[in-house]
Order: sequence, then C-alpha cells, then structure tokens
Amino acid sequence: MPPPSYADLVPRLPRTFGPTVNDQLRRWDLLFPAEQRQLRAQLDYLASLSPSELKALFAPMAGLERRMDLPNWKPGTVGMSIEETGVLARSPLYPQWRTEVETVFTHIEETLEKSARPNRPARLILCVLPSGLPVNDREIWPGLAGQGAWVALSKPFRESENALVSSLARRTVSAGLEELESTWVFECGRDLSAVVESTNAVEISWGALEAIRRTFLDRLNAIQRDLRSADQTTADLRRLDISPSLDPRLSKVPRLREFIRSILLSGNGSLVFNNSFVQWSASEALRRVQPQVLVARFGIRPKIKPFSSLVMFEDQNRSNPTPDQDDPAGSLIDGEMLSQYVHFTARDLPAYREHVVTLFACGDLSRVLVIGSRSATDHFSGSPSAITTEQLSSLSLSWLAGT
Repeated sequence: MPPPSYADLVPRLPRTFGPTVNDQLRRWDLLFPAEQRQLRAQLDYLASLSPSELKALFAPMAGLERRMDLPNWKPGTVGMSIEETGVLARSPLYPQWRTEVETVFTHIEETLEKSARPNRPARLILCVLPSGLPVNDREIWPGLAGQGAWVALSKPFRESENALVSSLARRTVSAGLEELESTWVFECGRDLSAVVESTNAVEISWGALEAIRRTFLDRLNAIQRDLRSADQTTADLRRLDISPSLDPRLSKVPRLREFIRSILLSGNGSLVFNNSFVQWSASEALRRVQPQVLVARFGIRPKIKPFSSLVMFEDQNRSNPTPDQDDPAGSLIDGEMLSQYVHFTARDLPAYREHVVTLFACGDLSRVLVIGSRSATDHFSGSPSAITTEQLSSLSLSWLAGT
C-alpha cells in the first residue's frame, strides 16, 4: 500500500503538526498496518473538512501557536529535533497546547468511531510473572481481583504456560488481520523462543538484545551536557546498523528492526531494566501494532547495588562490578505493577476496549486472574472445578474465535 499524498493538507494544519505528519508519511513503509490505517483515516477526515470547518477545529490551537515562540518550521519540515521539542515543551503555554491536541484527536477518533463502527475481533493479553516470587505472603493483584474472576487450574501455571502460548501462536489468523498482527511475545529471557519457533509470532527478548543495548548505553553515556550532542548521538543511533546483532527473523523485517530501535531509544528504563523493557515494549506494541494476542512475560530483576546510579541510561555494573543478586521481592512488586500497566494500556485503546480479555498468571500459582467484560469472565470461569492445560488453551482459542 503506497503512502498517501497530503501535500495540500499539511500546510493547512497547525504549525506544530506539520513536522510530525511529514515524518510519519516519510516513514510510511516502517509504520505497522494499524498505524497506516489510523493515519490515513485521520488525514482523510481532515482533508474532507471544508476550510471553515478545519479552521474552527484548530482555532484554539492556532491561537496558542501564535503566542508561542516556535521554531521556524516550513510546510515541508520533516520531524522535530530534541532541541526543537525542548523549545516547545519549555513554553509556558505547553500544557494548554497539549490539552488542545488531546481535544482535537479525541474529536477525530470519536467521529471516526461513529462513522466506521468496525467489527473488531476478540483479543487476548497474557501477563505472566515468573516462578520463584514470594507470592504466598500476600494476595496478588488485589486491585484488579474485584474486576474479574480467579479461575482455578489443575496444576501450577508454569506447567501450562508453554502449551498455552504454543496453541495461541499456532492458531489460524483471524480474518481481516495480517500475519504481523497475530501474536507478539515479549520476555526477559528466551524461555518462549523455542515455543513459538516456526510460527507467525513475533518474539522479542530483552536478554537477546544485550549486544545492542550495550552499544546504545555506551553511546548515550558519552553524550555531552548539551542538546546538540544529544541530537547528534540520537541521529547516529538511528542510522546505526543493528541487523547483525538481531535474530534473522527480526532483522529481515524493517518494521520489526525499527520497532526495537525505537523502544531502546525512547527511555523508560528499557535499556537498563528487564521488566521495564517488557512493559514498555508491550504497551507500544498494543498502541502501534494492535496484535490480536500479546504475551508479556516478566522476569526476576537483580537487586539495586549500593553506590550505583539510577539515571535513565546508567548501568549499575559500571559503578559496582560485584556480581548481580536476584531480587524476588522487588521483582514481584515490579511485575505486579507493570503487568497492570499493560492491561490499562489496552483498556484505553478503541481496538481493545470491550473486545479484550487479560489473563494474569504467575508461574507458581494454580490459578489465573481473568479481567474483561462480563461475557469474557463468564467464558473462562464457567467450570465449577479446576481446569486443565487443554481446557485453558481451548477456552482461549474459542474466545478469540468468537465461539
């Protein structure tokens, strides 16, 4: 699908929109199908408005932009540098500008929702905490338990996990979805790599990216204390060939390669903390890819070492080379909180809202927490007794198939 042309529309948009829209259109082939559909629909809607309707929609934003000290962007400007983004963010009117941006996009999305009324497929998210956590000391996910139902398993989840993930990855892709939108798996280690091998699933591992993460950390820790240095380093990392350090299944698909690059360059602890990487990657995949099935498998993180830094790009092994020690208690807190963030991200997206069920599981527990609509929880919690691995897989597949 070729990128659309909106040469006549972009100059009519607010000044702050032009660089971002032009950048997205330039990178069209690197956008995922869901992103392409969304961007095309948004711009087609704006292009369909009369001059007076378009002016009225953006009037509050245009008024703010006239009062802001913005960079001298031209209609053909592509992207914003860190320095230009900083100019925008430091404006006293930035909070009001952000509010107006949200108002405009809310209006666009609500209008598109009403006109399209798409028949969206059922979706499933599986959030897994590892074995070895102190889960018997207290109730897990207490804030969510009242919103769903616990389903008893005939054995600990760790004995069901591989079979469940395998059945999800090997299912037939739902009509209307591309293979790339079927199943995504994020994990700290490589435990599920062999499970989804020879399937359409995309598996991305924090551990497998160690060489790339080390290169990025080395470059980012060398940034001088000015925005020009940050811009230059970021530009260099965006051009760096990371393919040799990636699994061929990832490196040969430009969209996947650039997705990984964007995750590692966007901060949020992804370069340093394994569980932060899983949460942020999963949340970004939900927003950008919108896979029908997403698996977020968290892990055990090491204890924070004394006399080490927690700044965004700092590796604590630099300042304290003593061997890492596992931190099960801290990992439970992180995993419990971050897995909820994944669920909250999906809950707020139109593609998932009212169409998704989230399964929360922990390797050592013989039960899973099911969160979703009433029909979703009823679908999984109908059995009066503990269910087997085969039954859990069957229930998950039948939910996705709408049966």
